[in-house]
Parts: sequence; C-alpha cells; structure tokens
Amino acid sequence: MKLISATSILLISSSGVARAMLGPGYEDNMHCPPGSCSLLVNVHPGPQSSYTKCYDETTDQTTEAVWTGFRTQVEAPKGWIENPEVCD
Repeated sequence: MKLISATSILLISSSGVARAMLGPGYEDNMHCPPGSCSLLVNVHPGPQSSYTKCYDETTDQTTEAVWTGFRTQVEAPKGWIENPEVCD
C-alpha cells in the first residue's frame, strides 16, 4: 500500500478551485452600458463574470456584462463603458 503525502492531498483537494478560475486573457476587461456601475452579486470562487453584473441605478436593473481579453475575439458594443466604477 502506498502512502499519500499531505502535500498531495492538499493539491488534489484544491484543484477544483484552480479549474474554476479563468486565466489571463479571457476576462480582462468588463464592459457595461452607459450609466451602469459594477455590482458584485453572490461572490464565490470562479470566473468574475459569474458574480459581477452591470447595474443601472436609475432603472434599478442589472444586466450581463460583456467581457473581453486578448485571448478572445469578443468586442464590446460601441459606447459601452470599459471597467466601470464599483457601485456604492
């Protein structure tokens, strides 16, 4: 019977969190419609897009952000704000 070291167990148990994150180039910049701010909702390990939304304080509406990065071919809609300020 082989013994498994504590380091191996730690690496195996933490690998799920590492796979949930996206590397650089996939979600580098957040884009929101004009007049929106960046709102954190239900923060948890994983890609930023899963817990960051665009929020328009005047209409009280949240919308999905458009995420861009050098590894994607995604383009933000014209006039959208890049990396808006965090909501108050």
